[in-house]
Amino acid sequence: MHGYEIAQVVQSDEALRAIWRIERSEIYFLLGKLSKGGLIMERAAEQAGGPVRVIYEPTGAGRAQFLEWLRTPEGKPRNLRTALLARVYMALRHDPGIAVGLIDAQKRVLDEWLVREGQPPSENEVVAWVHRFRRAQVAATLEALADLHALALSRQQASADHGEHPDISQAGGKP
Repeated sequence: MHGYEIAQVVQSDEALRAIWRIERSEIYFLLGKLSKGGLIMERAAEQAGGPVRVIYEPTGAGRAQFLEWLRTPEGKPRNLRTALLARVYMALRHDPGIAVGLIDAQKRVLDEWLVREGQPPSENEVVAWVHRFRRAQVAATLEALADLHALALSRQQASADHGEHPDISQAGGKP
């Protein structure tokens, strides 16, 4: 896709908009970074009566890194809303089985985090409150992940039943 088309997909996809707020200028900035990093390649496409458009597509290294990113749980609870939800969203579109594995891995990471954070509270009341608040957020996330896990399992089953394999390149598809 060309940059404007990518921006249109991001802006028109209700689920993606709920996860990410990104401006068109940021998309072009990120495309430049991905290109410089060798994760996407650019090619010119002629347009009848219009300017040449730059079409972006992933490189082999870009595809490999994307798949690794999809399977990697988020290590920091503060990044769950955007980083984890973006991964799950993309995994549901690409391969619901990956989403199931990602959610399982994220649950393990959060369970381990809760054990580490369950150490004796600070004597400072504010610090103790902050730790309780963070633990409550992580516990709530674990509950929400159970629902998300059920969604991913149903998508995985539906894909298997229909012999489908969703593709991340589908523009505007719903997870």
